[in-house]
Amino acid sequence: MIASAVPSGRRGARWHRMAGAVLVDTRWSVAVLVFGAVLRRDGRSLWFSLGACSIAAIVAAFQFAVYTSFLEAGAAAPRALAADAWISESGIDCFDFPTPLADGYRGALLADLPGARIERVVVGFTAWVSPQGRRGNVALIGSDTAGLGPQQFRADVSDLQRLQLSRPDQEASIGGVAVQSSAAGNGLATFLGAPYVVMAYDTAHAILHYPAETAAFLTVRFPAGAPVDLARRLARIEARFPELSARTAADFEARSSAYWQNKTGAGLAILLAAVLASLLMVLLLVNSVGRFVQRRQSDIVSMLGHGASAGQIQALLLAMAGSLIAASLALTLICVPIVVAIASPWLPWVTVKAMDVGFAVAIAALCLVASLVSARRELKRFPADAIFRS
Repeated sequence: MIASAVPSGRRGARWHRMAGAVLVDTRWSVAVLVFGAVLRRDGRSLWFSLGACSIAAIVAAFQFAVYTSFLEAGAAAPRALAADAWISESGIDCFDFPTPLADGYRGALLADLPGARIERVVVGFTAWVSPQGRRGNVALIGSDTAGLGPQQFRADVSDLQRLQLSRPDQEASIGGVAVQSSAAGNGLATFLGAPYVVMAYDTAHAILHYPAETAAFLTVRFPAGAPVDLARRLARIEARFPELSARTAADFEARSSAYWQNKTGAGLAILLAAVLASLLMVLLLVNSVGRFVQRRQSDIVSMLGHGASAGQIQALLLAMAGSLIAASLALTLICVPIVVAIASPWLPWVTVKAMDVGFAVAIAALCLVASLVSARRELKRFPADAIFRS
């Protein structure tokens, strides 16, 4: 009679879907109600687990933000100068350490790069004296496109504190030459001990004592947009002039960033710290699920004895783990920007980016998968005859 009461055909399929939805809803409703009661009675242990998981998540997300910022800062100057291609002496893989290049190549390069503007860049380290008299060093960049007066310089906003600059038009000294600050710029945050400052090409060329008619780099810009065969044209230039390296902007930026990773090993170390902190959070969460089952073993057996299904018990464990994950993720998204702001005097080049938020979400997803596996494993501790032995 029960079977005959169930509709058949299309109505039967709809009935089964509705029944399944009711069962799923009931399963999660029971889990939420039971977990709410447990939270009221055993909140201290869960708060401890939340604190441990949150700290691990915040450390992991912050370390990943440091890693991605390190990659960006390794190529900050080439990216800020925004050229379509870079010409340098052969073997130069980093913006910060060039060798002089004859700027007479400009005319010869135009044969393969018609319609391009070829401009000069110099870079080097020189002495700095702040407006308050504090001495140090700066990485001076001179560019034909600086847009500054002969005695003006521009610093990145992230380095104003290091350079003791508080407003435009302050007097300072670069390489023994009196200069005046202009409005701060963006995009040149660096992990170097010497902050970047930008000046007009001719002034920087003289301060750095570059040989006459030489530059550090020749930059290529196409006002109408880079041609689709730019890489082929640059390869042709290298074939004509073996003493030169001709690279697209993306290639040169990648090489500059890779240089600092390979030279210092810092990038790999920072990434390893982020991965280890992520794994620590996963282990803490799995341990929290196991400890929860141990503390509430009698309650779980009682639920089984009163007809609770394995799915309802699993939903209870996932509700506990999910609450820890959601709270840890929320605290991470709130706290990491605060930690970055606190660390800015020592790490002014570190910023929080969309990629870093994605990493935090990925950690949460990984923890959710780990908690599901852990919940299923813990359920195997309760055999079918558990209710009779209780």
